[in-house]
Amino acid sequence: MITVDQLRRLITEIANGNPEQHRTLGGKYIPFGCQQCVDDLETRISDAAERRDSLTHRSDARIHYNGLLKVLRRDLRAARKVQNSE
Repeated sequence: MITVDQLRRLITEIANGNPEQHRTLGGKYIPFGCQQCVDDLETRISDAAERRDSLTHRSDARIHYNGLLKVLRRDLRAARKVQNSE
């Protein structure tokens, strides 16, 4: 028998998505920290950096890409940390 607390946790996890999953560019969900996740993040960083570098300095778009790159690099560090701990 499932308890009320277990049911609440399950509903919350389904509603919020599993935080231990990573969605690839292709839309597939994979475990966060696996090699495919790290490769996907590296590809995203490469693409975003290439696009950012094509923009003029001090433009709004370049500032946006700098923020995106900051988040992607943070996610990559976290994914590598998970990968190394396994």
